[in-house]
Amino acid sequence: MGPKHWYRSLSGLILPVVLLLCAFPLQAQYNYFDLPYGRNRMTLPFGNFDNIVIIEATINDSVPVKLILDSGVEGIIITDMEIAGRFADRCVRNFRVTAPGTIELLEACITTPVLVKVGGLVPAITNLILLNEDYFSLESYIGTKVHGLIGMERFRNLVVTTNYSRNLITFVRPSHYRIPDHAEIIPVSISRGKPYMNARVEFDNGSIRDLWLLIDSGANHPLLLEYDSLGGYRPERAIEATIGKGLAGTMKGEFARIGWIMLGNFRLDNPITSFTDSYLPGNSDSRLNRHGTLGSGALSRFRVTFDYTHERMILQKGSDFKRPFEYNMSGMTLKTLGSMFNVYEVSDIIPGSPADVAGIRTGDILLAIDQTFTLTMTLGEVNKKLSAGDGIRVNLTLSREGKQMEVRLRLKKLI
Repeated sequence: MGPKHWYRSLSGLILPVVLLLCAFPLQAQYNYFDLPYGRNRMTLPFGNFDNIVIIEATINDSVPVKLILDSGVEGIIITDMEIAGRFADRCVRNFRVTAPGTIELLEACITTPVLVKVGGLVPAITNLILLNEDYFSLESYIGTKVHGLIGMERFRNLVVTTNYSRNLITFVRPSHYRIPDHAEIIPVSISRGKPYMNARVEFDNGSIRDLWLLIDSGANHPLLLEYDSLGGYRPERAIEATIGKGLAGTMKGEFARIGWIMLGNFRLDNPITSFTDSYLPGNSDSRLNRHGTLGSGALSRFRVTFDYTHERMILQKGSDFKRPFEYNMSGMTLKTLGSMFNVYEVSDIIPGSPADVAGIRTGDILLAIDQTFTLTMTLGEVNKKLSAGDGIRVNLTLSREGKQMEVRLRLKKLI
């Protein structure tokens, strides 16, 4: 986890844009993906980047795109400016939205319906939301090309199972889906295309609380909570850091551990939890009144099935179910530069962390770890080496203003 938590609040923060979709009637009979006649099941591969699911799609038979599959958004949102420009002439309305926690106005537009294909599924005819600026710089923080997001609700006519350990997603007709043995069935409430659930947690002070959470597969934190919804609770031990990136820029908050979270009868112990004072979209709607979001940092420990037809989520233990939750042990966050996404720049440093103590600064370029050049590594591989274990020493080669420097870090379990 740690430096890979760039996407924590992204899909939640984009929510105000997505809600405007309801003002534009869609062609319901073609609006959702489906299986071809005579097929009851189909499995497709996906790209897995820190448990963010990226699927390949084609728009109007001519424009290939890579989209984050996200249960926390509605519709299809294009963030890449080149792709947005190709469909700009199809915009039927421009509008402005306020970024959460600010008064800043951001601009976007909604297009006329386009044809979207995903693998061998029956295509969907649906509108696109085009952002007029790349507010997110998604690929810089995920380490691969990404053109936007696609809501899980676009597949609501099917039962959708994500197998994180095998990087496969399976689509099944609801009439042919069978609940696996030893699975946990969790009721969800679908509101504006997004699933919400109850979960019970124990905080670090021993208090137990029932929470109402958005299930957000496009956010890679395990759990994010808003302080304003917690009745004055604050964790006893927390570290201040950038916890996400949204429409208005970086989102500050704290990281801490809680005792456990119960997902049905499955218990996850000591999960890393993000806490924020910032406004979470959706809490202005009294029907939702959510406490936060459950992200893929928790979901990826299961084989996760969304069944929108019957408003339920089915969980099966995955191979990572018992893996301990860990956080950034170097204290620095990296983003990628360049067309190959293999140049790594320090974008954020936690005060008092090993990186801070060693004198590393934002803007430094990481060239090598233990004499292995980072040009040959993915962002995930780099982050894994920087969170290899409490007390482990790593030798870093960095570049600052064109000058090379050597730094030795002793990784530390910060929380």
